[in-house]
Amino acid sequence: DPGHGGSDTGAIGYSGVREKDVALAVSLRTEQLLRGAGAEVVMTRTKDVDVGPAGSTDAGELQARVDVSLAHPSAELFLSVHCNSFTNPDAHGMETYYYPKTDEDEHFATLLNEELAAAGGLFNRGVKYARFYLLRHTEIPASLVELGFLSNPDEEALLADADYQEQMAQAIFHAIARYFNAEGEEK
Repeated sequence: DPGHGGSDTGAIGYSGVREKDVALAVSLRTEQLLRGAGAEVVMTRTKDVDVGPAGSTDAGELQARVDVSLAHPSAELFLSVHCNSFTNPDAHGMETYYYPKTDEDEHFATLLNEELAAAGGLFNRGVKYARFYLLRHTEIPASLVELGFLSNPDEEALLADADYQEQMAQAIFHAIARYFNAEGEEK
């Protein structure tokens, strides 16, 4: 789920980098990596569009994203990709979120956190519990990642860089691969 999109830009950095663009670029590259490894991937969006019908409320847009996962009963994970922002430009780092509706939500968020921290080298703000709509209403293990702060000029420059976006996509891919490899070993 590339966060935001269409009429919702998400956060905008000081030099104009838009969250919806970074989230989409990283998500599309992650999709390529996963498909290349044989995974079936369902995207909430593959272009700069709203997911919900025109004129949807914020809640309607979020529900439309949840509905995409519910429409695919074989789906095993849900991931929403975002960039952070704060009023203080010194705020920095990456973090991952989960809501414990299944036994695997925190585990998935932890794997994502480990891989993103190792690949990106940003301050690790940790794995955090959150009551985000997407995390609570999807029925499968889910996580929301914040790749860095667009409100921090240094991190904005990284997030806009195609090579850094590739690193983030690779990290997400490795976390998902670790999730399924560990699952296979337990059975």
